[in-house]
Order: sequence, then C-alpha cells, then structure tokens
Amino acid sequence: MAAAAESRQILKAMAVVRRPRDGALLVSEHVDSRDPPFQRPLGGHVEFGEYALDTVRREFAEEIGQELTGVRLLGVLENIFGWRGGTEHEVVFIFTAALAAASAYEIEEQRILDNPDRRVLWRPADAVSPPLYPAGLTELIASQFT
Repeated sequence: MAAAAESRQILKAMAVVRRPRDGALLVSEHVDSRDPPFQRPLGGHVEFGEYALDTVRREFAEEIGQELTGVRLLGVLENIFGWRGGTEHEVVFIFTAALAAASAYEIEEQRILDNPDRRVLWRPADAVSPPLYPAGLTELIASQFT
C-alpha cells in the first residue's frame, strides 16, 4: 500500500532586502530536477518558541553570515499549495530590512553557508522569471515600494 501524501502547516519568516542602487531583491534560488526553478527572499522556518523577527535575523546569519538592520514587518502571506504529492499550508511573515554591512551589497552571488547546493543572488527589480515565492509577494512589495 502506498504511503499517504503528507500535509503540513508551516510557519516561516523572510526578509525583503533591496539593493539601494537599483532596487534588486536579494533572493535564494531553488533549482532541483524534481521541481521547476523558483526564487524567494532569504529566511526560513520559525522554530518553536522563536519570534518571526528573531527567525529572519538568525537565518541571515546562518545562510550568508550577514547582520540585518532596520527590520520591520511588511505583511503576512498565507498560501495553500501542492508540493511533491502532498499539500503545504504556509503562513509567512514578510519583513523588510537592510544589510548592516554596506560591502554586502557588492557581493553579486554566493553559496548558502548551511546549504552549499543553493545560491543567493540579486534578482533584478523588473524580473518576472523564474517565479518569485511565496505567492502574493510581488504584489506586497509593489504596494509598499512604488
């Protein structure tokens, strides 16, 4: 008998960081032969007992060794979607922030420290492909930055 598809509820926190000189968005890239490619802001799962604000600070330190400044809540997105035969229900706290080190804006791309198979890069402000997730993020950003 086949295993039942998994359904999960996920609580995440991500930070939108824009490069001052051109508005490019700092994203991680998801490329896997099992899935179509996509990009998303840096962040991750909120651990039990951890505030979402603390999650984005921790994730930026773990993923790219950078400290954030000026962190503030931009909005909350909720999505229910199919993923690898199951259903995911995610609630994502979206923050806006800046990198504390001005020199970090000059790093064009880098590998994620705790997952070297993935990379972080600057997505041009006018990019439409690959898709930017979570769903609704592009509209949330546009409502705040235009």
